[in-house]
Amino acid sequence: MKWLRNFLGGKKAEEEAAILPLAEINSWLEERGKESGFAERLNEIYGRMDDVAKVLSKDISALAMASADDGTPPKLLRAGLAARGEVLKQLATLSEKLMPPKKKDPDSAFQHHWTLVKGLERTVTTFGRAQRYVAALFPRNIESINTDLAQISRLLVDLEGEIGKKRRVAEESWYSRELAERLQKELSAIDELKKKARLKRSLEKKKQDQSMAEDELADLIAPLTKALARIMKQGSSDRINLRHKNVLEQLLVSPSQVLDKDIAGSLEELRSHLATLGLKDKKKEKILDHIDLLIKRRSLENARARQANMEKEILDLESQIKESSREGHRLKEEMSQARKSNKSLDAALDQAEKDLASLEGKAASDELELEERLNRIAGRPIKLDLSPGRKCW
Repeated sequence: MKWLRNFLGGKKAEEEAAILPLAEINSWLEERGKESGFAERLNEIYGRMDDVAKVLSKDISALAMASADDGTPPKLLRAGLAARGEVLKQLATLSEKLMPPKKKDPDSAFQHHWTLVKGLERTVTTFGRAQRYVAALFPRNIESINTDLAQISRLLVDLEGEIGKKRRVAEESWYSRELAERLQKELSAIDELKKKARLKRSLEKKKQDQSMAEDELADLIAPLTKALARIMKQGSSDRINLRHKNVLEQLLVSPSQVLDKDIAGSLEELRSHLATLGLKDKKKEKILDHIDLLIKRRSLENARARQANMEKEILDLESQIKESSREGHRLKEEMSQARKSNKSLDAALDQAEKDLASLEGKAASDELELEERLNRIAGRPIKLDLSPGRKCW
């Protein structure tokens, strides 16, 4: 992963944005956390703190062993020595708190920093009350200790800065993970909505094709309607014995339900009885020609097959739409209404397009926010790669 090596290898940032795959954000953030240098910077601060602790320990010992001038007034001497004891006790407590924690993680560093700040506050408070007396007896010692306390204060500022930076990065990382997960879900939902819209448009086209197939079948039967009506009437009155009575009735009422194997035989039977149906010669000739063409070209069989295929494809598309939808109940209602009216299907398509536009807007906003957070974490421009098959809006 060249992009990862570039980030972690200390290379000089280039002007163009680095490409980061959305699917690899978590691993990238994990590596950034490991390689942030936080522990190293803590060790550097703790190293300086150890140096100050050693100096402070020497200065505490020096203050404890220091002797007042022989000419010090007794009252000042008693007050100064009593105050020195109080100061030494508080300084010893503070010195113990300078010991760095064993773990170099943010929580341990924060707890150590908080404890040391409170210890320094108490020391300064105690030192402030007693300093006037102790400084009167041991001015040089107090000056050295004041210097030590100032250095500790500066180290705490540095430590607080490092902890703050680490916590800001951790916060950015947390939000980035949340955004990345949400963006992935949004992209998946967008894919589903696009798929559903494509399926619905295909369904709309198939319904139009189905309607055309039904019209084609009706047009093929239309020239036979009169003959079929008369032969059924005669068949029901037992004037003629029909072998394909049910098939002929289906041709008249529901031609799409007739089986292919029965079509030719029923047409042959209709042709054989045309002379007995009382049709005019011209009408009879037209019907005979039409029956011959239907038998020769298998027109009814072909039209019925196309209609049956349309019905099967429509059922398949409706099934796919149901499976691809996360809103199964709403989609079921849409599809139920779509079967009744094409206007309902248009409305469903319009709603799907509105949902898609809204979701794409949210995804674009999340993508922008995620890139901004990653920029702050990396300290350089980051461009998300939303592959496969998609890029920024």
